[in-house]
Amino acid sequence: MTFLSALLAAEPAHEAAKAAHAAAPAAHDAAPAAHGPVETIIQLFGSFGVDGPHLVIQLINFSLLAFVLYRFAIKPALGQMEERNRLIEKGLADAQAATQRLAEAQKAADAKLNAAADEAAKVLADARNAAKAAVEAAKSEAAAAQAEVVAKAKAAIEADRVKMLAEVRGEVSRLVVETAAKVLEQNLDDATRGRLNEAAVKQLAR
Repeated sequence: MTFLSALLAAEPAHEAAKAAHAAAPAAHDAAPAAHGPVETIIQLFGSFGVDGPHLVIQLINFSLLAFVLYRFAIKPALGQMEERNRLIEKGLADAQAATQRLAEAQKAADAKLNAAADEAAKVLADARNAAKAAVEAAKSEAAAAQAEVVAKAKAAIEADRVKMLAEVRGEVSRLVVETAAKVLEQNLDDATRGRLNEAAVKQLAR
């Protein structure tokens, strides 16, 4: 039964109650009788323009309206609020978990960066040591090569000097013999030439 149909069904009873109330005021005033609590409440509501049948219908309508509101409005709204609260709590939990994962990822990234920095420093130190060792080795090789070149040059110079000295001695000996022969105007025998050559070599060796 809808609210409109109940209202239409109660309208004739309300009109009859009004007529009966208007037709017998004198009888009530002439012979008052004892009333119970229910009649007293009905008369109290009647003094405000509310009669018993309408009150019952209004209570039924209010109950139906309250049920309909709770069933189709309040309960879904409460469910939506609970679902929204659940989603909010889930979002907060997800945000907290994401923040924790971000902190862990940042910590891992910092550890990797520190490890990479240490490895780069180690590689740089190794490269510097290797370069220093290579420079020292190159210096040693250059010094050895220079010493070898100097030694070879000295040996070549000494050989040239010995050769040149031998040539000079031979030439001087020849000149000495020829000069002595011209001075003496005679042919010298081999023994005399040998003595002259020996004397010239000794003279040059001084």
